[in-house]
Amino acid sequence: MTDNSRSTNLKLGIIFMIISTLGFSFMQIFVKLTSGKFTLMQQVFMRNFVMLIICTVYILIKGSSFFGNKRNRKLLCMRSAFGYAGTIFNFYAINNMVVADAGILQRTSPIFVVLIACFIFKEKFTLERFLTLTFSFIGAIFVVRPQFDSRLFPSIVAMTSALSASIAYMCVSRIGKTERTETIIFIFSLFSTVCSFPFIFKDFVMPDLKIFIYLILIGVASSVGQFGLTISYQYANASDVSIFNYLGIVFVVILGKLILNESVSIYSLIGIILIFSMSLMSYLSNTRENNEKKSLK
Repeated sequence: MTDNSRSTNLKLGIIFMIISTLGFSFMQIFVKLTSGKFTLMQQVFMRNFVMLIICTVYILIKGSSFFGNKRNRKLLCMRSAFGYAGTIFNFYAINNMVVADAGILQRTSPIFVVLIACFIFKEKFTLERFLTLTFSFIGAIFVVRPQFDSRLFPSIVAMTSALSASIAYMCVSRIGKTERTETIIFIFSLFSTVCSFPFIFKDFVMPDLKIFIYLILIGVASSVGQFGLTISYQYANASDVSIFNYLGIVFVVILGKLILNESVSIYSLIGIILIFSMSLMSYLSNTRENNEKKSLK
């Protein structure tokens, strides 16, 4: 791969990661709008069932493979299993502890991604990357302002969710361009839909039209998030783009203000500035590295 191609792929990876975080941020808003009206597993089912329909239609139009290359199926299954587990753990944590606590613990996933990428997959680890991750995490704390007064077990579950999601992201990164985006998401959504189906009939309540639309939008927004995430990790190393996942906190704060009329404090603004600064620093650092490599040739 040429330096120009690598630089272009990094930019595309960052763009799709930002699109992904925006999609998942809308998903969180719609989940909150349906909170208390459906069980956890009913929300999880609708999220994945809508994604499954979207992916199926897309694959039929594009003529892609539903189950991918045989050599990738182990990683595809791992991505599906850990991704589904991460979703369940995340929802459990949100329902059993202070939401702010669960949010900040879930946002440790970029740190896990970098550690897994560096120590298992031997991607380059630098002090600069460590510092940008650390200050992004501090920015997230300013935004969320967790109380950390929740019970220990749900807190451990929230951390496990972040770890599970990180392993799923790394599986996508390892598959790279050898598998189509829609195939990766189809297998994940099929796996999650099948696993969730047996639990949807407990305490089932027929939704009204407004809530039903919100449920569908959970799946639509999640599809945007999954497509963006998968494409991002196919274009760039996980350790290069995972930091931009922190922008999701910024998006949620803004959307919460606009849609749910939630207040934005001075602490949130400080956190937003920190997160944006670290994301920008990470991008400039990667751009500088690519330019230095190019000048040496």
